Amino acid sequence: MARETKAERLAREAAERAAYQAEQAATYPQRLMAMLERATKTNWELAVRDAKFVLSDRDGCRDRSVELTLTYSTENQEALHELDWRVEIKEEEAREEERQRNLRRQAFAKLSPEEQQALGLSSEFNW
Repeated sequence: MARETKAERLAREAAERAAYQAEQAATYPQRLMAMLERATKTNWELAVRDAKFVLSDRDGCRDRSVELTLTYSTENQEALHELDWRVEIKEEEAREEERQRNLRRQAFAKLSPEEQQALGLSSEFNW
């Protein structure tokens, strides 16, 4: 098997980068819409200003909004990646809160009525 020359390797890597960029550009609108849907489900406010989607985290303590447009660019790709990362953190926090609520419900179900009364808990308590 012949080894690849440096020029051939560079040409192959350039072709792979170009193919990756073309795929990213082609799928950008679908990925953007999917991310907007995920973001709004995790309490992000969506507004449209100056032909840009502006997303602000309602739960965030600082105004670190993310701006995206419908057309693909490296800046939009980076902003989409940042938004994906921030939404994933919020989704993980929500999953952890739900897991802990389920643990409390299971522990409550194991208590006898007398134990529940001693703890001052009622069966209607919203965990």
